Amino acid sequence: MKRFVYPMVLFTDENDLYTALYPDLNLLASGSSIEDVYARANDYLDFYIVSAIKFGTKLAGMSTYADIQALNPKKIVLLGSAQVEETDIVLTEQEQVEKNFLNEFLFTDGNDTEGNN
Repeated sequence: MKRFVYPMVLFTDENDLYTALYPDLNLLASGSSIEDVYARANDYLDFYIVSAIKFGTKLAGMSTYADIQALNPKKIVLLGSAQVEETDIVLTEQEQVEKNFLNEFLFTDGNDTEGNN
């Protein structure tokens, strides 16, 4: 089991809609309360991490809580997490077709260590 922890910035708009942003991933979620947006953001993070692992996408590095708090002094900063069992992640037949298509047509920088050219 592997845990991924990313800082999350929470803020509200003029209609009191809450938004959660994972700045490292450019991942957003919104909801009607802090609890709602926090749960949605963690669900989105789970999906994002599982999808990245399935398709062999390199994940962004994780900023520290302190760095994100320093950049957002007037906003709420929390830590969101995803816990993933990588051995349980299996591509469906359709996902394998899509992965093969992407690997065939995406340009790489030549540093592909997993052989996903």
